[in-house]
Amino acid sequence: MKMGTSPSVFLTATASVIALAASPAAAQSSDEIIVTGSRIAKSEFTSADPIQVIDPENAKLQGQVQLADILRSTPAAQGSIQITSAISNRFVANGGNDVQTVSLRGLGAERTLVLINGRRAGPAGIRGSVAPFDLNVLPLSVVRQVEVLKTGASSIYGSDAVAGVVNILTRDDLDGFEGGGFSSITEHGGGESYGADASFGKRFDRGHIFATVDVFRQQNLTRRDRGFLFCSEEYLKREADGSRADIVDFRTGRPTCSSTQGNQIAFSDFSGVDQNGFPTFGPGLIAPNGQAILSGQYGAEFAGVGIPINAYNPIGVFGPANFFGVNFDGPSTGALNQFEPVEQDSDVFSGVSRISAFVEGAYDVTDGITAYGEFLFSNRKSRNNGFQRIELQQFTGASMLPFFLCDPTAYNCDPNDLGDPFNAEFGGNIILRPRVLVKTESKADVDYYRGVLGLRGEIGGGWKWDVSGQHSRSDASYTQDVIYQDALASQTLRTRSCVGTTTAVRDVPCIDIDFTDPRVLRGDFTPAERAFLMGRETGRTLFKQTSAEALLTGKLFNLPAGSVGAAFGANIRRDEINDTPGEATLAGNVSNFTTSGITAGRTVSKEIFGEVEVPLLEGVPMIERLTLSGAARYTHVEATRRDGVQDKFSDTTWKVGADWAVTDWLRFRGTWGTSFRAPALFELFLQDQTGFLGQQAIDPCIQTAARLAAGAISQRIFDNCAADGIGSNFAGGFGPAVIASGGGIGRLKPETSTAKTVSVILTPDLSGALWGGLKTRLAVDYFDIEVKDEINLLGAGNILRGCYDSEVADEPLCGLFTRTAAGPDAQSVATVTDRYVNISRQRNRGVDLSLAVDQDLGNLGSLAFRAQMTWQVKDKVSLFPGTEVDDNGKIGNPKWVGDFNLGWMKGGWTLFYGLDVTGAASNAEDLFRAQGGDACRTSGFRPGGRFCPDVSVPATFYHSLSLSRDVAERFRITLGVANLFDTPPPRVSTVVTATPPVIGQAPAFGTQYDYLGRRFFLSVRGSL
Repeated sequence: MKMGTSPSVFLTATASVIALAASPAAAQSSDEIIVTGSRIAKSEFTSADPIQVIDPENAKLQGQVQLADILRSTPAAQGSIQITSAISNRFVANGGNDVQTVSLRGLGAERTLVLINGRRAGPAGIRGSVAPFDLNVLPLSVVRQVEVLKTGASSIYGSDAVAGVVNILTRDDLDGFEGGGFSSITEHGGGESYGADASFGKRFDRGHIFATVDVFRQQNLTRRDRGFLFCSEEYLKREADGSRADIVDFRTGRPTCSSTQGNQIAFSDFSGVDQNGFPTFGPGLIAPNGQAILSGQYGAEFAGVGIPINAYNPIGVFGPANFFGVNFDGPSTGALNQFEPVEQDSDVFSGVSRISAFVEGAYDVTDGITAYGEFLFSNRKSRNNGFQRIELQQFTGASMLPFFLCDPTAYNCDPNDLGDPFNAEFGGNIILRPRVLVKTESKADVDYYRGVLGLRGEIGGGWKWDVSGQHSRSDASYTQDVIYQDALASQTLRTRSCVGTTTAVRDVPCIDIDFTDPRVLRGDFTPAERAFLMGRETGRTLFKQTSAEALLTGKLFNLPAGSVGAAFGANIRRDEINDTPGEATLAGNVSNFTTSGITAGRTVSKEIFGEVEVPLLEGVPMIERLTLSGAARYTHVEATRRDGVQDKFSDTTWKVGADWAVTDWLRFRGTWGTSFRAPALFELFLQDQTGFLGQQAIDPCIQTAARLAAGAISQRIFDNCAADGIGSNFAGGFGPAVIASGGGIGRLKPETSTAKTVSVILTPDLSGALWGGLKTRLAVDYFDIEVKDEINLLGAGNILRGCYDSEVADEPLCGLFTRTAAGPDAQSVATVTDRYVNISRQRNRGVDLSLAVDQDLGNLGSLAFRAQMTWQVKDKVSLFPGTEVDDNGKIGNPKWVGDFNLGWMKGGWTLFYGLDVTGAASNAEDLFRAQGGDACRTSGFRPGGRFCPDVSVPATFYHSLSLSRDVAERFRITLGVANLFDTPPPRVSTVVTATPPVIGQAPAFGTQYDYLGRRFFLSVRGSL
């Protein structure tokens, strides 16, 4: 038998629905199809909606081996930030570590609905915030085609179809056996991927069956594997001559690596008592240049750049002879231990392995009734090597501070003691804050099951019915290394040994650890110390979705221009989540992670919907065909939390469209409609969480004088902190801030949106005008999507920074946190309220362009050229009225992206060239605003005059090249190179305010950029 897809597919597959010969979405009979974006069966592939058709065979020629890679490279997704392994393991992501989702138009994955064969697919993932569909569960080997509806469609498909719909169509074309394998090897090592699959299909008189087993493995990628992922240099340039102004590490002679600080001790300096007798903290250890000494490190090598702590004996501060204060000028800041080996060995991409099985079939029970079904199983295992930082507060060995700060009910101390007996080498009225980096590991194990059973048939008069049920189940466990909070509490602000006592939560025997010992600061714990401080816990997330749908479609009546088509239906769906964190998390006994309870609840959605398509005119002057369409849906959702608390909400959405064929080569189309998104289960039910974050992690008002001099905060933040009564040398409080967050049941309402599209499609016959065998197709689509009442969780650090970096007099963010009014922690952040709320508005509009050119070369074969581009005109988010943020053109959200493919086919050979382009981007506007209109500045830490951060990136080009050969129409081999010129991500500045987050030297949120580098891929496929 022949291969399931011939090499000539490159000619027929196109970047847009402008290729009318593209495969149908779901066959209803031999002459009718259903196109994504409609429930009405029709005889041709036409739609008022902009639809992009993706053929996976074309994508494989570029070396793309995962479904997520293909979808994220489409311009509708490529122009915005996507959730990758690098992001999900560094930031909180819905779905948890190593989830793979797709976000259209930058509106978020939870606003992009994913279907499998036209039916909603349940999500998969870990932790309580499972919501979007995880593309990991579906192997590329079962995908026949993907149709991307690039506008809202809640009136057709229900909740979540705000930015668009991704409809994944599975294969059903195999008759026999087929197998294949691939490997993608990176030139520099790390991130290699491998896969193999075997399929069987059988077509018979009354139906067919198709089955696949697929395995996939991807190696981890570490910081050490790529130079641009390794050291985070500041990348600052002097205004005068463009030379580098980076602080230099004297140990290497190269720019310092600005990263996580460890293997050091930070200081809080006692400066006296206030009128109430409570201690105050300010500059106590002052360098000769007037700057505060913020931390110190062990090592005789620091004698040339640091200040011996014993230089402060006159004010009663002393320490080991080889301990030096640093971070008070350029050379001493360059000497900071900021990029320790444990961080250098951490993963950027996790190691991932998957095994999947898929079965699909249909059988004609009678001549008019067909039974059909699908079954999908997937298991994903991922492992990530990371690190955490241990930081705690301790007294010196000779100190009067216990009298003021000791709380015997919370710490192992006595107010009458004179310091920490294990820190005898240090003395003075300062607080020591040891910082230790430790290696940690996290794992995820996700089992996903999905089954569909249905019947379809005809009832006469051209009417057809379809009744189906679907159930999906994601059963996942997640394991992580944790640092026990009760262990740290036993060592915090202690004045005596804890031996003979037990910890407050675990009730295990306490041991004493000398955190100021150089061995411990390096993270070199003994087995006993490590077992006391750290452990491993496993949580479980269960997400179930069950739905049933009935659909009736047919012709209402005939008009002169054709039959009026209609579709009516009803749907009921139950979604249920139960996330139970690990034992330590449930007990509130983890450091660096949020304490959370069990997130559990369910929603039941009931919907009725209808759609009509009216062929208004046909065959009149200027109107070859004019079709109008309309759709409406009513949705009612009832939500119930595990404790019985309930809420409910309803919404009605609608959509109208027009499809006007002026001639056989000119066509206009347009749509206007509303969509909505019901609150996700985690947004409703997330168990109230009480997290603890250190003051240094969230408060921009700590040490504002030093941080302003170092370029770490803006002048506006400095001024607003001062206006709030916080001194420029405020060192921050001892205790962490309490972060309260949770679900919003009873307070949330659905998000609503409005979407508009206008398109022009040109399919001129140029074969006679230019040369024979030329076919050209062009589509230009304008889109405008506005979302209201977006549900959001801001984050404690963003709340405080947004407050103090705002120009608005009554900034709403400032009302979401409190500061301690008096006492030892006066002015420190006390609480931050960060719950899911309806606060945001977002608008995204732009233009898509799709071009397809085919040229028959006769005996020389044929050429096919495809181009897809998106120009983003607006991408604005308003967290509150009057607080609008314009993300358009920023790094991660370029104004323009493009994808270009050229293929030459002849006699079983296919030569392919691909070019992906990410347009230039810049955060300069944010930088100017933060710096008061001037991007450049001076700093005593960086001599040589004014220096300027670089927060702009040029357009980036990624080339791919491959050659395929078909043998006897049964075997195919493809050999190629992706990222042909080994193009690295563009560089940006770090450290200075308004610079984007980075991994090494690469923008962390620039997910369009390639971290793997040049790689060679080989795929082999055969059939019997």
